[in-house]
Amino acid sequence: MFQKVSKVILLSLIVSLLPPNIQVANSNEILWNPGISNGLYDAGSGLVPGAKIRNTGLLIYKSNPDELIMKIIMSDSFEDKPFSGKGRNMAMWIYWPLDYCWNESRGANCEGLFTIGVPNFPTNYPTAKSNEYILAYSHNKAANIDRKATTCKAPWWIEGTNKPRDTWAFAISITCLKIPKTFGWYAYSSIDLGQTDIATDFSLIQTITYPFHELAAKSAQSSNSSGGTQEEAIASFSKIVSDATKRGKQLKTLVTKSKVLTKSKKASHLKTIKEFENYAKMANVQILELKNKGVNFEIVLQSYIEEWLDWNQKLINISSSLSK
Repeated sequence: MFQKVSKVILLSLIVSLLPPNIQVANSNEILWNPGISNGLYDAGSGLVPGAKIRNTGLLIYKSNPDELIMKIIMSDSFEDKPFSGKGRNMAMWIYWPLDYCWNESRGANCEGLFTIGVPNFPTNYPTAKSNEYILAYSHNKAANIDRKATTCKAPWWIEGTNKPRDTWAFAISITCLKIPKTFGWYAYSSIDLGQTDIATDFSLIQTITYPFHELAAKSAQSSNSSGGTQEEAIASFSKIVSDATKRGKQLKTLVTKSKVLTKSKKASHLKTIKEFENYAKMANVQILELKNKGVNFEIVLQSYIEEWLDWNQKLINISSSLSK
């Protein structure tokens, strides 16, 4: 699924696997917090209550100019465990160089196009940056063309602004996604309850310039040079394994009890989950092998990460079918 990468990228990946610095965001001094227009496109009368967007937000702290915090602020508070198979679909798009570059009628010529979507069946719902994360997905010049997972992790959490638990936030590395000084973004949100026509709310499509962009690369370089131990990388890899295994078990129960899947689709999904369970049994052997690989550690770790990301995508595809 993924191509081989250079040693430099491998080392960056190992650093990205290390546990993020757990802290309450408000304890940092703000570097950049631009005012964002709250204009929205009219979703129409068919929008399910709870899916409406109030605004989006961008935020960067002085402690890490490379970490872009993005927010989707809802008009209403989230329900309990909103990302657990309740039909909620929302994401943030990031693009450059031009508005609508992802549209085939406009040339389909994005130089960068990424989506960061809400997690599927998360094990926890943090209220501050933690070890819970999703991955950014890349698209090739146009929306949903050659869509695939990147290795760029986005820790996420739910916070309150005007209402309790009404904002979904995540943090992404500017350097990892290679976001330029000027970039664009927008968010969308919908809830699928099985209705024929699903109304979707969209925020404004906006472009902005990050005035401290040169500090991002310096910050990322400083983080990479500080390095991390193999033990920490193995601990982070173990958490990837643990989280994926838990999600696999949750999906097995949900698929078995599903009333929306056809008999053949249910059998197909259960077959995939069984194959994943068999693969997951190798996790302890993989971790033991990592501990004994020495100079080949980065190469072996990269190989295992690619395999687990591939299985993670299969589980995501299954969970998506449950909400249709």
